[in-house]
Amino acid sequence: MNKSRNIIKKAILIFYVAILPISFSNREIYGTWNVFAYPNRVTINGYRYDNNGEIMALTGNKKPKYEVSTIIDRITFKRVYSNGIESMGYGKSVYLYLGGDRYIILRCGGGG
Repeated sequence: MNKSRNIIKKAILIFYVAILPISFSNREIYGTWNVFAYPNRVTINGYRYDNNGEIMALTGNKKPKYEVSTIIDRITFKRVYSNGIESMGYGKSVYLYLGGDRYIILRCGGGG
């Protein structure tokens, strides 16, 4: 009885110390509670790029060439690419790498 109680206490402690803060930070950074889901948004250089669910296969010359991932993106294993620094900002797109030739396109709308 005592052993099972200790296991339950440890599980609750892990939930509060590890899982809950990770989930909250993922919600704040990427707009989704699920740490395994594709992000609803990323913010790079002060610009917010939103995910509209568009997934494309990009190959050859269409493949983005410059990684613009922030430190938090790298820590969470999310690689974000662009076609160059001048192609970032309002009305532009960045690409979240999914693997192979697949990318999610995130767009920055509006003017500021």
